Amino acid sequence: MQSFWEGGECANLGFGTRTKKIGFVGFKVYNIALYVEANPAKATLQLSDPSTDSVCSALLNGQFQKVLQIHMLRDVTSTQFKDGLRENLVPNLKKYGGDEHLETFMDFFSDKKIGKGSEIPLLWSAGGELSTDVFSAGFSRFTKAKPGLRIPSDAFCKALFDIFLSPQSIVQDGRKKWTASAIDLVEQ
Repeated sequence: MQSFWEGGECANLGFGTRTKKIGFVGFKVYNIALYVEANPAKATLQLSDPSTDSVCSALLNGQFQKVLQIHMLRDVTSTQFKDGLRENLVPNLKKYGGDEHLETFMDFFSDKKIGKGSEIPLLWSAGGELSTDVFSAGFSRFTKAKPGLRIPSDAFCKALFDIFLSPQSIVQDGRKKWTASAIDLVEQ
């Protein structure tokens, strides 16, 4: 269990690894863990269909706090980080809306040092607000953290989390783990 700057205790559903191919070589860029606020998720998740697509859709659409926590496996420039997110986020913003927040979100990372070991929690509150910041390697006191960015847009949150939870996810190994763990959480 993990707690963040708001919400209750969150269950870690596991992590996936983002790999970027350059030519024929794949480079591991970051691990991304999915947390859900345990009690509300357990009470509200309806998992009548145990398929990965169905469970990940239920996780995406569930009315409970969710956190995607990025753990950097290598140093990247803020431009590389932003470009990687933008590439996948822009099409989702066309689908869900929230595109008026794109530049605010991207500008936030412009002056951030995103090095190996950095932690970037993306917290989507049950009220539909995204909050985030970049924390240095080894940081773990998220209950005491003060997020540097807040975006009050459920549509933006959905577009961002869909990058990882949709059938076209950029972390397919994560989707499988999150499905199995969500089923376990509900059946406890």
